This record gives sequence, structure tokens and C-alpha cells, in this order.
Amino acid sequence: MKHRITIFIALLVLGGCSLIDDDLSVCGVDCRIDYEMRLVTNMRVKIEDVLRAEADKPLADTLTKWFAPIFSATAHDIDMSFFSTDGMDELRHRAVEIVDNNQTTFTFYLPREDYQHIAVVNSADNGELSLHGKDHAATYKIITSDNDTLRSQRTAVYTASQPINASIEDDTHVFHVNLYMISSAVALVLSEDAKSMPKIETFLCGTASGFEVRDSLFTYTGSVPVRCDQVTEQCFAVVSLPSPDAAAASPARFKALQAAASLWQLKVYVTLPDGTVTETVLNVDYPLEAGTLEVIKCDVRDNGELVPVDNAHVGATVQLDWKDGGTHEIDI
Repeated sequence: MKHRITIFIALLVLGGCSLIDDDLSVCGVDCRIDYEMRLVTNMRVKIEDVLRAEADKPLADTLTKWFAPIFSATAHDIDMSFFSTDGMDELRHRAVEIVDNNQTTFTFYLPREDYQHIAVVNSADNGELSLHGKDHAATYKIITSDNDTLRSQRTAVYTASQPINASIEDDTHVFHVNLYMISSAVALVLSEDAKSMPKIETFLCGTASGFEVRDSLFTYTGSVPVRCDQVTEQCFAVVSLPSPDAAAASPARFKALQAAASLWQLKVYVTLPDGTVTETVLNVDYPLEAGTLEVIKCDVRDNGELVPVDNAHVGATVQLDWKDGGTHEIDI
């Protein structure tokens, strides 16, 4: 089910040109860009598909509330850039606006020429993603922080990259731009036995380290774990960049993932009442795609082991009496 929320941005001429003996190529042009934020996931349906039992309803409601801001398709801030297409790839105009609404209008003056347009939504308060190389479309990237362990993203980031042919001699310049979410989300739901464990930590591993906006390409320069938020004693949730589409496309530094026949992993560390720690690595063999939510349910055994429930695509490897080597990263 797709939810569509449209943001209208009108690019209006603030200056004018005489229609006699003027070079119209240097005149401003009235343009309107209709932005549409597109959701590809019905968050509530995804959660209830896994948490179907009546006993699971409180957990489903809790996760729905936690993920609601992520899958709201609301633009809080918009970063809009227009680059030349004459081979120089120069930044012609940029505007950053705070919106906190689903519909708004801005006015700009833009010369009559063609542009490569890049728009990024909800990056200002994301916490873990930042914009780099913003002076040229070819170098415009969104990258994760350089910490050894990342935190869950606070916002869902949307992007768009599209030519804007404003040089056309036409009285009407209307362009439709679709904004797609580049963030993804995961929820881990544990059985009631989790409540008896003194401590549980969960990390998402195998996700992208960046995104090249103009070409809509995710980059994978290393496997930095993302710490999941503990929503309740039984629920963990995280928002991150997606995983690779296929193990064959994953770079060599992801060989541990490939060896486990997985595209991404959840590493779960359960501290038992006697102080020992059990590590369970949940290996998922399907991609964590941009704009999606994946919900994994597991039973917790007395020894801290996690056993996936009703999901043949999730395997588990367990290490009892696990000793902390100083990092939760995947071996590379």
C-alpha cells in the first residue's frame, strides 16, 4: 500500500526581462516543482503480519508508536540544490528550509537554463547521516558518521535526483519529482523469557556506509554496527541505511556475511543471571531494502540463545559464554 503526500514548491520569477530585443536565455522562468514523498511500506501491516497473536497486540502497538514518526512521510526540512548541466557541474542555487508540514511553497529566481536537481528531506536532525560534496552533483553524498558504532537514525531521509529542463521556451514549467526513502528499519521482538535476563544488547550489521545522491547508489566501505534502541524489555528497533541487494554484489570486506550466506545480521548479546553472556548472530538471507521495515521474532532460551520463530530466511549461530573482544563488528 502506498501513501502519497505532495509538497508543492513554486519557483517564481522575482525579476523580469523585456520581451523585445532580449536574450530569453538569461531571463528568469516561472517553474513549479511538485514533490511527492512516496512510501513503499505499510508499517502497521508489516508489524501485524509478524505479531498476529492477541497476546502480541501490546507489543505491536508499542512498535507502531515507535516507528510512526519514521514512516509518517512528513518533511521536516528540505535541502534543494540546482546544478548546471553544461559540463561544469556547478551549483547554481541552493536553499534549505524548515518545513514541519506536508505542504508548503517557496519562491526563487532561476535563470532559464537546464539543471540537475537534487533534493534531500529530513537530514538536518538525523543524527547519524550528513551531507558532503554539495558543490557538485557528481560528488553529492550522504554518509554515515565515522564512529566505531552508529546509533539508530532519528529521522527517515528521502532523496530525489532529476533533470529540470527550465530552458524550454514554454509558458508553463511544471515538474514532478518523486522523493524516495533511503533509510530502512528493523524490529526484533523477543519472547517473555527476555524479561528475566539482566541485560540484552542488539546490533544491526552489514548496512551501507553512504549514498551517492545523483546516481542513487549506496556505497559499502565497511561494516559498522548500528546499536538498536531498546523499546521495551522484549522489543528492539533501529533505523539505518539498507543492506546490499545480493551477497555476490557485496564487497570483499563483507566476506563474513557471505560465508554465513546472509545479506545482513542482527548480533544479540544476552547477559544471564550468572553474569555470562550468550551471543546469537541472526543471519538474514534476503536484503534489507530502502524504505522497508523488517520484523524478526525470536524465542529466548534459558541459556540466552535466540531461536527465530516462523521465518525460514533467518538462521542463527550461537556462542555460549561469549567474551567481549572490544568490538561488536563483523570479522573482516
